[in-house]
Amino acid sequence: MDLLSAKALLEAGKTTPLDLLEEALERARAFQDRNALAYLDEEAARQEALALTEELRQGRLRGPLHGLPLTVKDLFPVRGMPTRAGTRAPLPPLPEEARAVGRLREAGALLFAKTNMHEIALGITGENPWTGPVRNALDPTRQAGGSSGGSAVAVALGIGLASLGSDTGGSIRIPAAFNGVVGFKPSYGRVSLEGALPLSRSTDHAGPIAKTVRDAHFLTEILAGEAIPLEGPQNPTFGVPLDFLEGRLGVGVRKAFQRLLEDLPGLRAEVREVSLPLRSAYEVYTRLTRYEAARIHEKALKEHPEGFSPQVRLALEEGLKLTEKDYRDAVAEREALRLELAKALRGVDALLLPTQPLPAPPLGTEVVELESGPKSHREAFITLTLPFSLLGVPTLTLTFARVEGMPVGVQVVGPYGEDGRVLAIGGWLEARLR
Repeated sequence: MDLLSAKALLEAGKTTPLDLLEEALERARAFQDRNALAYLDEEAARQEALALTEELRQGRLRGPLHGLPLTVKDLFPVRGMPTRAGTRAPLPPLPEEARAVGRLREAGALLFAKTNMHEIALGITGENPWTGPVRNALDPTRQAGGSSGGSAVAVALGIGLASLGSDTGGSIRIPAAFNGVVGFKPSYGRVSLEGALPLSRSTDHAGPIAKTVRDAHFLTEILAGEAIPLEGPQNPTFGVPLDFLEGRLGVGVRKAFQRLLEDLPGLRAEVREVSLPLRSAYEVYTRLTRYEAARIHEKALKEHPEGFSPQVRLALEEGLKLTEKDYRDAVAEREALRLELAKALRGVDALLLPTQPLPAPPLGTEVVELESGPKSHREAFITLTLPFSLLGVPTLTLTFARVEGMPVGVQVVGPYGEDGRVLAIGGWLEARLR
């Protein structure tokens, strides 16, 4: 069941917050093997659900999310719950509750669990030696994606109705795509990250993972604390960056995406090829995010290096070796990439491209095969998503096909600040891809 359908049932008196919570808890027990949850206190959650149920019976609503059970990625502090961010290293000081979490709470959400994640959000597989791997919702032998893997798996399996995630280079979109749900990365700064554990302050975003685009829009408005009008064209014009995609897809996803492009004119959408070279995006992103992440975790890295898993520790140590000049150069190069993206978006309503080059790979995968040959897992998967975090523009992923029986996602990308347009076009696509 999706969030807004559950809300309608609550308002019609056909269910209660306690009933919705019990269903989520039952799903959590049934799918314990997926390792989606980092923290759950069933008794505390029931007490809160009982209070919300009684308030609803008396006609007292806390807000638009009253009694709806949601989960939160474990880098957002939630009052009454621990925050570990998937690591054994000490974290920088954090407040009792992150601002985005506070917005959900003020809207009446039943925040009942925290979700597992890739360690400190520095990775996209969802495999974590400290907490164990999060396993794909559809096939537990495959990756869930990261870093918001637990959130995507929870939503896909009905462990709560939606989740709050974060995205620095693809961490909402990759797991959402792997698990067949919707993920939205709003424009940079649209949703507050105050109080959350940062990874890279200049590229971090907070946003929802949900069952539908409609739910993602509803949650984004609450998280942002403002209305986001859905203003999109009736017959959208999509820009497809074929030069950027060249050699970066697997054969199955390439064929599925080509079929989508062939179908769109029949759905009264226009498809135009646009140029988006972004040749240095991967290198600029890696330099910039590792420099920032290393400074955030510098104290823990020096005093308790054993608290980080070897792969994460190595990435942070490489970040510490980068100089201030390296960082300033990356910031300047990012501005040149912004111009490339602005040019590609000129004359079209949104860009359209796959979220992932392949379906979710088996757990433990380190190298994958693309059209251009073998590539490291990180480079293959993050290359398609990182430009839009790096450049801060609103980006939505939703399922558009199945490859090897697994869902694959398509990204809708719009100009900075045009979140409503991206969500409107995403809703248009969703209605026609069902």
